[in-house]
Amino acid sequence: MKTTKEILKDILISAETNCVVKIKLKGVKNPVITAVDRIEKKKIVLKPTCLYGYTLAKRTITIAEIESLTRYKTLFNHPLFERLRFIRNNIVEIRKNFGSFNEQQITGTI
Repeated sequence: MKTTKEILKDILISAETNCVVKIKLKGVKNPVITAVDRIEKKKIVLKPTCLYGYTLAKRTITIAEIESLTRYKTLFNHPLFERLRFIRNNIVEIRKNFGSFNEQQITGTI
């Protein structure tokens, strides 16, 4: 179990380097995997989405709310995860475009 000082160190590193952290909040069932956007006075502001593009229900937290924290070397802005978030946020439009592309191929071959 990490001490508050170790958790704060990992939060500061994430804010500076944009590295991914997995945060387990007290009273919340599932941990959130994201990065720290910025630190304000006694509040920690997380990125607006998790690593995979799902909107976070709660972006502003305090140290006291953190049950555990794991820091990873992976960067939040890694091209693979940026692409996943783009696809997640635009899936409806991508499906529409893909559907019209298939219709053009089918009608063009008949």
